[in-house]
Amino acid sequence: MVFIVLIILTSCEKEDINYIRVDKELISELNSKSYDTLMIGSNSFILDAYLWRDFQPVSPPDGKPMISINWLINTDSTAIPDNIDMIKQYVIYEDSIWISEYENEYRTNLPEYKIEKVSREGPKWGPKIYVDVISKVRDFKTNNNYYIIKKNVYVIRTD
Repeated sequence: MVFIVLIILTSCEKEDINYIRVDKELISELNSKSYDTLMIGSNSFILDAYLWRDFQPVSPPDGKPMISINWLINTDSTAIPDNIDMIKQYVIYEDSIWISEYENEYRTNLPEYKIEKVSREGPKWGPKIYVDVISKVRDFKTNNNYYIIKKNVYVIRTD
């Protein structure tokens, strides 16, 4: 009976919303279906990202976990349709990947041509390293998923 419970618990771990794992196959798959510039209908999008680790005096000696802010930007500066949203983030460092659903944090003063999403409690990679950031974007009108990438994003250290 204990063995069955362990199998169930182990299989549930893979469904975590915020986790880190080594998975060359998933990284390869995500890279193959991600675009630097994403076209959905007549809209053209790019991704921007800012990642950091906090080492301020109130932080633990080895720093706080990574935080990431992603922006989906409509390149023609027109409003992003309401049916488009970012739903999941993938941060890739070497053979490891941090997978996270975005937090429910919203700023009200963003221009209409940008969507901003935040992920917290990431890995303690770096700082002063480069990562690739992929965002899973959903068109809720068609229920299609798309992937957009920002390569070589520098992870900042805050002191």
